[in-house]
Amino acid sequence: MSSFFMSIAQKSKKNTMDGSALTIGVSYSMPTRMEFEKYFAVVGDSLHLTSSIIPQKTYGLSLAYSILNDKWEFEMGGGLSSGIKVSSSNALNTNSASLSTSTIDIHFGLAKYILGPLFIGFDLAAISNAGKFVVNENTGTLFEDSPESHNPFKGYAFSVRPKAGFFIPFRAGTYSGIKLNAFYDYGISKYEFYKNDIFQSRLKNYAGATKSSFNGFGAQVVLVFGM
Repeated sequence: MSSFFMSIAQKSKKNTMDGSALTIGVSYSMPTRMEFEKYFAVVGDSLHLTSSIIPQKTYGLSLAYSILNDKWEFEMGGGLSSGIKVSSSNALNTNSASLSTSTIDIHFGLAKYILGPLFIGFDLAAISNAGKFVVNENTGTLFEDSPESHNPFKGYAFSVRPKAGFFIPFRAGTYSGIKLNAFYDYGISKYEFYKNDIFQSRLKNYAGATKSSFNGFGAQVVLVFGM
């Protein structure tokens, strides 16, 4: 009889999926950076560009370490997302510009499995926004070199990421598999994009807001490798 109950306990423990894992994820998002986008709308108008140079979609890669214990999951890791370069010129091709964006994050996350494979949670992150802006204008009077900044926190902000999704184990009762989730990035602070030298050049005498919010919906696919 004792061996019978021991056998049941061992099977139950095996099916809890408790453990630790390394995760590798890819993501797709459509960020909204209101003040940043207004600035580059002014840049486009100043150069008479025929289309916007703001990357509307970003693609990311993340790496993290996670621990699952009694339906609670803790994660710590980092990631990089990029908006692929967009270029445009004026009708006469005398002015042109291109812009790409990049965001690096360090995050800590917490989630709970509420119905079998379904989970809800959130991440807290410190993010650094940067990129590459290249401009060619025929007059040479609209732009200036950005002042060099030695501030190690230039382009930095903090954000929270509510998320929800489900986990598909490679084998029942194991903490290895695929996670699919949707998320929303909500900036709880704004980042400086104009005064700090995250770009090599800037529009002269810009009078608009120089700190931008950072929000947006996205989705993520994560491979979980149990340890």
